[in-house]
Order: sequence, then structure tokens, then C-alpha cells
Amino acid sequence: MYEDLYLNIDDPDAYLARLCMGSAEFKPDREHLDRLLWSHHRYVPFDNLDVWAGAQEPALGIPALFDKIVKNRRGGYCFEMNGLLEAALRTLGYECYSVEVKIVKGRNYLPPARHRAVIAILDGRKLFCDVGLGFQFFPASSELNAGFNEYGIRADCRDGIIEVWSENGNGGERLLYIQDRPADPVDFINPNFCCSMDPVSGFRTRLSMVIMTEEGYRKNLVCSSPAPVHGERYSPQFTVTVKDKNLMLSEKTFCGAEALEEILLKDFGVEYRFK
Repeated sequence: MYEDLYLNIDDPDAYLARLCMGSAEFKPDREHLDRLLWSHHRYVPFDNLDVWAGAQEPALGIPALFDKIVKNRRGGYCFEMNGLLEAALRTLGYECYSVEVKIVKGRNYLPPARHRAVIAILDGRKLFCDVGLGFQFFPASSELNAGFNEYGIRADCRDGIIEVWSENGNGGERLLYIQDRPADPVDFINPNFCCSMDPVSGFRTRLSMVIMTEEGYRKNLVCSSPAPVHGERYSPQFTVTVKDKNLMLSEKTFCGAEALEEILLKDFGVEYRFK
């Protein structure tokens, strides 16, 4: 029943092509890892369309994730994106494992683990990797206890606890809390169900599409209109913003299903029809 969760990917060349990367000279080193993470943010959007519009529980088996993200050129949320990332890294020759993550941004308590990330190991050094957190980009790996990287991300590890920080001019903002121990892929079945099936989950109550622009900016589409109902005319209102960190570069509001379909395709590379 759960065997598909543990597979490698069958076609690493197609996976790399989805990221606009060549496979002929790919090596499992730090340089190629960081190129892969940057490309993932650039070409594969954070995408909760199936959960929001269809109230679907995403399949986490590797063949299903490969079909959705690579063959059908869709995105996904953390359990999908980082699940496929772990399988791809293993296939490409990296040593790695997934971890359960608690999102602590803006909180003074520890919530349940509702996120998935990946730890890669190169030359005995552990590197934090994440391509599936909608509100934060991690365009390069972060070596544990190495300070802030070029993108303003720091991953500290003390006594088996990893804390991930974002540089903000005041010493950093804590984003994530992680117990540094490998998680089995099956461990993400329950949190995936909770995030996708709970009617009050943020993934059910609003559509959020996020992609990184060529300049490294964050382009975000948010639609808080109710999800479409089959057979009824649909006219959602939604907003598309572009930010450079906390600096708003542009903000536009749109209305209508046709406009939403057009922008999903043009700005996020996702072909979707609201019937």
C-alpha cells in the first residue's frame, strides 16, 4: 500500500529537464545541489490548486508526484515538492533524508509538525534544503552552523534540534524548528491528510500560487474567494503581487475565471480549467 512512497525516480533526465537543467554533466556536489534548488523555485510553483479547488488529498507516491510535477508540469505543496526532491536527490547520487518540520514563524510556542524538508549530506556536512514552503524561498542549501548564506538564511543545530532563521536586520527571525532525525515517508501521510482535508486548513480556504522570478523576486497569487462549485458560474477575485523581500514592487487585483486561468498559465506555467 505504501511501497510507492519509498521509490527513486525512474527518469532523472526528465526531472532535470523540468528544472531547465542538463543532465549530461550533473554531479552530486554542492554547486549542482544549489543550482537544482534555485531552479526548483524558479520553474516549479508552490501550488495548492488540487486541495483548494478540488478538496483532494494529494498522492505522495513517487510515481504520482513525478507524473504531476514533471510530466504534467504542475507544482505542489511541501509534502509533494520535498517528497519528490528527496527521491530525486537519492536517484542523482546524494545522501539525504526527510525531516518533519514545525513552522514557528510569528509564534512563541511549538505547533504540530505540518511541513516536510530535506537534509542532504556532502563530505560529512549536513545541508538544509527546502523547495516547498510557500511564504519563504530557500534558493540554496544552508550548511548547519555556518551562519547566514547569500540569501539570508541560517540553519543552526544544537543538541539535535535544527532552527532555521531568516535575516531581518535584528539578528534574524526564527522560521522553522526541526528534530534532526530521519522521517520515514509514511510519517507524512497523516499531516498531509490534515492539511488537505481539514475544512479550515489554509490550503482549503484560499488558493496560493508562488514562484520565484528570474530576478529572485517572489511572485504570489492569492485568491480568497470560495472555491468553485461544479456546475455554477465562477467569478473569483484574486491578487497578484511581486515582492523583493518585504518591498512591494507591484500589486494588481483581477476578477473572473478566465483571467485566473490566463495568469496561472502565463505567470506560473500551470494550465488549469475551472469548469
